Amino acid sequence: MQNLKIWNYISLPWLGFTSIFFLIFFFLAFFSEVDFTFLTNSYLKDLFLNTIILSFSSALLSALIAVPLAILITFYKFPGHNFFSWALSLSIAFPAYVYAFIFVGIFEYASPISEFLRGLNISLPSIKNVYGASAIMSMALFPYIFLLTKAQLSSVGVGIFKAAKSLGSNNLTAIRKVILPSLWPAVVAGMALVIFETISDFGGVSTLRVETFTVGIYDAWFGYQSYFSAARLAGYLLLFVFFIVFISKYFGANSNTLASKTAETFQKIELNRFNQYMISTTCLSIFVLVFCIPVIQLLVWHFDNLSFNVSESLYLLFNSSILGVCAALFTVFFAMALSLSYKSNSYIRPFISIASSGYAVPGSVISAALLIVFDFVFDTSITLYGVFGLILCLSLRFMTPAFNYINASLTNISKSAENALSTQPRNSYKAFRLFYLPQMKPAILLSIMIVFIESIKEQPATLLLRPVGFDTLSTKIYNFTSEGQWEMASTPSLFLIALSLVFVYLINKNIDLNKNT
Repeated sequence: MQNLKIWNYISLPWLGFTSIFFLIFFFLAFFSEVDFTFLTNSYLKDLFLNTIILSFSSALLSALIAVPLAILITFYKFPGHNFFSWALSLSIAFPAYVYAFIFVGIFEYASPISEFLRGLNISLPSIKNVYGASAIMSMALFPYIFLLTKAQLSSVGVGIFKAAKSLGSNNLTAIRKVILPSLWPAVVAGMALVIFETISDFGGVSTLRVETFTVGIYDAWFGYQSYFSAARLAGYLLLFVFFIVFISKYFGANSNTLASKTAETFQKIELNRFNQYMISTTCLSIFVLVFCIPVIQLLVWHFDNLSFNVSESLYLLFNSSILGVCAALFTVFFAMALSLSYKSNSYIRPFISIASSGYAVPGSVISAALLIVFDFVFDTSITLYGVFGLILCLSLRFMTPAFNYINASLTNISKSAENALSTQPRNSYKAFRLFYLPQMKPAILLSIMIVFIESIKEQPATLLLRPVGFDTLSTKIYNFTSEGQWEMASTPSLFLIALSLVFVYLINKNIDLNKNT
């Protein structure tokens, strides 16, 4: 495709940078001398076990919450089913590290709830362990599986459910023997996302006193000033990530979790009044637990915070917004170039796949890698270049969703339309502006919003790569929660959640508009 040839050249800087970057990082991570007084075998074993238990138990709990909810909302009619269809995904606006300090504050000894229950001779258990952390992570991350499962049910679930019913199966049998097996690819994909988000978290596990690889990387860098030890830990974590990617690809092979625009509709199953209200009560209880209680607790702490500074909060909001906008525009531009190159040149597709796979890599790993590589190559710290290093890290990490959305939009272009375009005079700019851009525009807008919301929530990368004196909402939350100042942390948390909710609404609206076009 001659009209797209120029995009091969535009994408080359990104392809070259990512290839050289990861090669140098792996060399430095595994062939440099490390501090073995810090990286002891027992310490590595604890990090590995904590990371494994936390990530897999969080994924399992998230699936146990999300899959039944998605099935109930898709197939059954009950009071509030339209409301819960979108409301149960609102907790995705909460970063896991915000959930962590909220529930630590609720469960701590001096909290009103603990004092009330002690009056009834009931003691709340400690949640500052790997099992409490798993429960909190699952409440924050189950919407990933919930949304993917709903999409799978919308695209294929209705059709096979009707087929099973036509063969004489009752509702429960059809769901158990036909629907649940068909959901396996979507559930595996969602569980993989939960695992990636869990191992990427830093603030949450720090608050919950669970030592994972991300905590180890941060401690090695700032606590022990052992930079190559941090790189070695990042390398180990990256190998673990590759293993999870392989497992998810193997079990989710030949899956398609995107809902079709021509998805069937059917009359939802009618239940008796008792069962309807039981389902409504269950959905309402989960919604109150994962959204209402955290928001109310943050508001209580906010109004108890006598040192609330409006100008400082607006400054943090401005910094976070500017960072999110810059990262989103930079990322989406190269995602667009990679997508058009992927379409036009089959020879560089493997390199594009590698260059756009950063979402599976934790922000702490990419941050440590950038710091080590820049110091090795240029003998200087990447933080000296202002927020450029942080934007580069965020682009490496969130290139995956941007590339996937834009690339998917290009697959909808018919072959006949492309053949017609090839008969026209070769003008790359006109072909892009008049033909490809209209096809990609909805996906570009969606990608900008997704990268923005993920960038402002990213905490470990921001803590490691921010320039001196540059604070955002996420870094300020860590500063307060690391000292147990829940009231102080509530204000930037509310600003962050409010900003995230705006974009969650816009993303859902964008998806709904695309379904109707």
